[in-house]
Amino acid sequence: MKIDTNAFLDSLPIMGNGLLGIFIVTAVIIIGIYILRAITSRKAGAEDTPETAVSETEGINADPSAEKKSAMDLMKEREKKDFLETDDTYTISNDL
Repeated sequence: MKIDTNAFLDSLPIMGNGLLGIFIVTAVIIIGIYILRAITSRKAGAEDTPETAVSETEGINADPSAEKKSAMDLMKEREKKDFLETDDTYTISNDL
């Protein structure tokens, strides 16, 4: 097996252009993501701030100073409630 060094050296600029193209496309995608994030993000003075936003699990009249429950605690409460409910239906959970 013989390696043609001249052909290898001739192909290096072509491979370099391909690698440069990959970096340019990646940079364009990253810049596009930053631009889209800047356009679609909410402003700091918007009416819906994280401190005043109401999550789905808390409800509208929830006390903001109340202790927040983890998702696992909420799931355990729901399972306990569903298990303790006695119905004549044949469903495991009312959510299904």
